[in-house]
Parts: sequence; structure tokens; C-alpha cells
Amino acid sequence: MPHEEIHAQAHGGTVPMRQTWLHVHVPKAGGSTLRQLMNRNFGDDYYNSNSLLETKQYTRDDVSSIVRCHPWVACMSDHKLSLDLPYDLPEANVYALCFVRQPVDRFISRYFYHRHFEEVNCIAQKMNFRDFANAELVEQYVHPQTNSQIHFLTNGKSSTDLDVIHQALNTGKAFLFPIERFDESCICMERLFPTVFSDLSYVLANVSKRDAEVSENERQFAHRYLKDDIPVWELSHRFLDQTLDRAFKNQDDRESALAEFKDRCSRRHHNFHPPRPKGQPAPKAENQSDPTPQPQSKAM
Repeated sequence: MPHEEIHAQAHGGTVPMRQTWLHVHVPKAGGSTLRQLMNRNFGDDYYNSNSLLETKQYTRDDVSSIVRCHPWVACMSDHKLSLDLPYDLPEANVYALCFVRQPVDRFISRYFYHRHFEEVNCIAQKMNFRDFANAELVEQYVHPQTNSQIHFLTNGKSSTDLDVIHQALNTGKAFLFPIERFDESCICMERLFPTVFSDLSYVLANVSKRDAEVSENERQFAHRYLKDDIPVWELSHRFLDQTLDRAFKNQDDRESALAEFKDRCSRRHHNFHPPRPKGQPAPKAENQSDPTPQPQSKAM
């Protein structure tokens, strides 16, 4: 759908109701890369709202007011959003896009991110991984939603119950994907919404620098306190599989789209530049990680 139609109010049944896409940005689940892709695909119609208070989330009424009062916003990213959204607004079709991550991998990534994030003072800068895990997971130094993706996605209603998430997915307007399968998720959105997401090829952004090893014993220690998040991560895989089946005619169609997408990614040198022509691979930028996703982590 062209942006002029996305912005247009429904009128006499001749103009589609405008769409508002909400990127529910779970911290350390690929959100920085996705924010850049939303910026590129929506342009001036995109609003990137960076909250300095990650534990403050909008209510459903808050989001309703935002959509009503700012009709120019076709897409918005924010840590303040959950999946508890007003999908039935009369003013706009509200859609949600969200990624989750294997919980231990996410926790480790957050540890290393905060170790090197000089703008914010964090205990990770003063502690080794085991002490950090003990402070956050045992002593509960942080708000519950910081390390519980379910708590985050349900707007604090539960850290174990997936009802709010299931209700969102059942609307057909919420998309929950695993970050470990980012490429497959992207080709789904390109195929289902080709004029909204015309090109989601990417270069990874905001990759945490790791300056220490995390042992298997330390992973198992963290897992004991993060295992309640495994069901939502497993749900995201099942949802992606179902969405792939809906988006593609058969396995050959899917594999062809994935290969073409990976080729575009390999020729892209910046998230705001188009891919280089075939046969002219872009040089890897300094300190830039390989955009190819790592092998899928297994639930412990």
C-alpha cells in the first residue's frame, strides 16, 4: 500500500483504512537493526521513540491516544510498547512487529552491551558475568521486565502466562518472530506486505562487543532464573513456521526468496544505502559483524 494510502482516512469504502505499525522493541533482541530498517522503509512517516526509562510502558489507552493524535505516524518503535495494544481501533489498522531471543543469549548480550555503554552507569561495568547474574537474577537488582520478555510483552500482567501474547497473535495483526531466524522473518514481511516493507535487507547494528568468555556453568546458572521465558521463544518459532507456510506457495518458493534476500544483504554496506549491483560485493565496514545470523540456539 502506498504511503499516501497508509495516511489516508477510510472514506466511503474507496480508500483503505490507514495502517499504523508498532515495533515492540524488546531490548537486546535485534531492535537496533530493525529500527534502521523501519526508518528506511517508512522514511518521514517513521517515529523512533527512545525511552530512557525502559521499565515504563504505555497502556492500551496511551497507544490509542498516540495513534489518534498523530495520524502522520505510519510506524513507531519504542521500548514502551508491549503486545497489549488497541488492535480494534476505528481510526487505523494497528499492527505489531516484535522479536524475542533465546533468554540466556539475550541476558549475556545485555551484560556485554552495558559493559561498554559509557553513557549509562551500570553494575555490569564493575562486575564479572557471574556476579552480574547473581545481582540481577538472584538479588533482583532490576525491574522484573528487564530480564523477562513475557513480563515485557504482556505489559507487566505476568512473567509466565502467555494469554496476552496469544490474544495479540490471534488478531492476525501481531507478528512475533525469533531473532535467531531474522532473515526468514524478513522475507515473510516482504512477501505479506510488499509495498510496506519493500526491502528489509540489512547490515547488523549495535552488536555487543564481548571481552570475556561465559562458561557453560555460568550459562546454566542464568538459565535456572530465565527458563520461564523459553515458552515465548518457542512460540515465536512456531509462529514463524506458520507464517512462512502462509506467505510462500511451497518450499522452493521459500528457498528462492531466502537466497535472493541473503544476496541483497551480502551486497549491502549500510542500512541506508541500496545493495551494490551483483558482482560488486561491498567491502565489510570496519568493526562490522557478519550480517549472517548465527546458528539457532537450543533451549536448555
